[in-house]
Amino acid sequence: MKKELLLLFAKEPVCGQVKTRLGKNIGMKAASSLYDLMLRHIIINLISVNNYDVIICKTQESSKAYFKEISEDIIIKDQPEGNLGQKMYGVFEQGFALNYERICIAGTDCPAISHVDILKTFELLKTCKLVLGPSEDGGYYLIGLSAFYPQLFADISWSTENVFSSTIAIAESLGITCSLLASRTDIDEIADLENYMSKYPEAKLSLAFKEVLKNFA
Repeated sequence: MKKELLLLFAKEPVCGQVKTRLGKNIGMKAASSLYDLMLRHIIINLISVNNYDVIICKTQESSKAYFKEISEDIIIKDQPEGNLGQKMYGVFEQGFALNYERICIAGTDCPAISHVDILKTFELLKTCKLVLGPSEDGGYYLIGLSAFYPQLFADISWSTENVFSSTIAIAESLGITCSLLASRTDIDEIADLENYMSKYPEAKLSLAFKEVLKNFA
């Protein structure tokens, strides 16, 4: 067992159940196809290094078979029940109970995330207690801890623009040292997709996105 653990929160890309805000603009089939591409891209990238353990934390309704198709060797577990805060609380608690020294959770809505971010997070956690990757919608795409602080997951209005600022305020009140990664954009709306493709026009994922949009036009 390694000293560091990445917990990747993910959901099987079932049409009509993922990226529904994006689907209102481009259609639900196109939205689920885009998320499928993004999810596979993120998983393959983040498991491409052997420096840390990885567990896919899937939603309870998602099938294991989908994720096993991406990587037969990957460990897959169900997310705990509850809201996002309760789910993160639960998996952090379980991870530290297994004696990991540094743990981070990453979502699968930010295609720009890479294993470089994960390696940097674990390096930062050697000298601080908390690492956050802020997203431009006011949340965060990554959270890393070197000790378990349950208070970071209580009294926060999840899925709002105040998640990041509320987390920082709680950390400051507890005297928790925090480091930040670069701000990134989750792809939830059509503007997010356009911004990503404009910023990374030659990236393989952007080119794949263009093909999907062309096929479903």
